[in-house]
Amino acid sequence: MIKNKKFWLEEAPKLILLCFVISFAFILFYELYLIKYPSCSETIFKLGRISSNISYSIIAASVFYWISQYIPVYLPRQQKKTIILFNNYFRTNIINDLVCDLKDQLGIENDETIQNDVEFMKLVKEIIPTDPIAEFKNWYQYLYQLKTQLIDTIRSMTLYNDYLSKEFLLELSLLEKELLARYTFDGHKTLEGNLGYAKSNLQQILIHNKHLQELSAEEFKKYKRQFDEVGTKYRNLHYEGR
Repeated sequence: MIKNKKFWLEEAPKLILLCFVISFAFILFYELYLIKYPSCSETIFKLGRISSNISYSIIAASVFYWISQYIPVYLPRQQKKTIILFNNYFRTNIINDLVCDLKDQLGIENDETIQNDVEFMKLVKEIIPTDPIAEFKNWYQYLYQLKTQLIDTIRSMTLYNDYLSKEFLLELSLLEKELLARYTFDGHKTLEGNLGYAKSNLQQILIHNKHLQELSAEEFKKYKRQFDEVGTKYRNLHYEGR
């Protein structure tokens, strides 16, 4: 159902344009050239007239589509979609910056450590949650702030789910699920003296973000030209000469 909806919203204009061009070319060929010659049979003559009538109908329907749907509905929707995807692209980068900061604070130097359960557990067990971290009093406050920022960013993206692919949305949901884990990111202290209690959630966040960034590259690459145009237009409008 989603695939069909996407087809009619994005591919239908191309299909209609193709039908219009073929029909228009046939009408020109028929009216300017074929009609001059007598038909070899009545059947051929009738087939020619039927084809001509069908072509005229397709041309009329195409013109009606451009006037009633493409210009007033499709083009504004595509412009809105470009802006939404442009914003979501940058929000994906914000998520990556936040998770990369977490990665740095955990002291992870390569992705192999994230995938290795033993090494990752050893790493988080060396961290004392009550120790100061960055500008925060302890890890509890840092993780709570991280959770708040990430969830707010994710929910601002999923609000426009109609414009995102199913797999990309699923990855956002999986990342949000890990952030909603009880105790890990709610700011409460636990009885454990290290960060081992949060091992699974932290590991999954890093893994899901890596996959999310890979999907992002695929999700938005076909809109790169439109993004460049939006960025250039905005800079020229608001920052030119400053």
